Amino acid sequence: MYQTLINCNVIDGSGSDTIDDAVVELVGERIQWVGRREDWTGSTEDGCVRDMKGAYILPGLWDMHVHLSMTVLKEEGRRDDLPSDTLFSYRRALAFLDAGVTSLRLVGSPPGGMDFALRDGIAAGRYMGPRILTAGQGIASTGGHGYRGDEGCDGPYEFRKAARKRLWEGADLIKIMVTGGMGGRYETYDASQTLADEVRAATEVAHNAGRHVAGHIASPQAAIMCAEAGVNTVEHGYVLDERSLSVMAERGTAYVPTLVVSWDPSYWQELGVASWAMDKIRAVHQPHRRAVELALELGTPMAIGTDLPTAHMDGAIVTVREMEIISELGAQPRDLIGWASTVSADLCGLKGQVGELAPGQMADIIAVPDDPAESISNLRDVRFVMTGGRVVKDLLTRAAPVRLPEGFFTEDC
Repeated sequence: MYQTLINCNVIDGSGSDTIDDAVVELVGERIQWVGRREDWTGSTEDGCVRDMKGAYILPGLWDMHVHLSMTVLKEEGRRDDLPSDTLFSYRRALAFLDAGVTSLRLVGSPPGGMDFALRDGIAAGRYMGPRILTAGQGIASTGGHGYRGDEGCDGPYEFRKAARKRLWEGADLIKIMVTGGMGGRYETYDASQTLADEVRAATEVAHNAGRHVAGHIASPQAAIMCAEAGVNTVEHGYVLDERSLSVMAERGTAYVPTLVVSWDPSYWQELGVASWAMDKIRAVHQPHRRAVELALELGTPMAIGTDLPTAHMDGAIVTVREMEIISELGAQPRDLIGWASTVSADLCGLKGQVGELAPGQMADIIAVPDDPAESISNLRDVRFVMTGGRVVKDLLTRAAPVRLPEGFFTEDC
């Protein structure tokens, strides 16, 4: 199918200046041409032409730290079983897509294969949804963060075996639990739980298979250890300091701060989390903020992730809320857009395939009426969503769009 988007302003995700009065040509699921209308040699008589009404279009966003089935309080009537988790997770995935988050990286899912089934079904086009990359179950030491009483690992041989098992299951990346966290009652959030030889063993297996590694990490010591072992992304980093962030920058290890986790303790209070968890959240509130400020000052590579049990916070999809609060600390909107698109895709091994509005890349495109390079909060108002060349939401180019379940809009040319 041949499509042309006209009357739009393009923010391509690379950090380049906005292309005003632009045209984007699509063939099937991929972008064929992007540029100013005055340089365009095509015709509005060919294929499907969409008048974007002066909107700003940009790559679909990524959220690099998601647990689709995670909740704090069980919804009324929700069963704690695989079918219920699957339906709940799919509904949440659609909420992300509706808000312009077209790619999700799942960094730890419950056993049973729900995450793989969602990924594969969406990729095959059997049902609508965001692109999913999944780590399967996270790899934890015995009694460590995320330990379920079944697959705890001790020593490099067991970590190596667990990583190989995840790859055999079809994981797109490997997730290692390195320190404690907020959700473990009998652990401190920064306690070291995984040793250097264990991290190296799992990381080597992942890299040999062409996969990247995410580490659940709170402390500066653990971040340094993991950066030196080749871990690709440090998740959370609640109390990172200047030295650890500098080492990460030198090694090219990206920081996925999930700052939204500690930004507003009242969010968790309203969800009714236990007092012991609230104590940890309050304890990291200021250090976490300072860690992100330091990362911005030092130029540590960053990507956008959230790790919340709800899809929305303060009236925005959590991914955009994370971008807003990092913006409040001084990050520039155009950088944030790159971290939530091109940088994330590159970290996931998809460089040149998705994440940027450029010829040959997948047509994951969103549109907003107002310039997000002026204010990142303009991403709260996503009017148009396309994934792989397929329009899944359109409040922009049609006078009377048809509402579909889950708040989606779609209409063939």
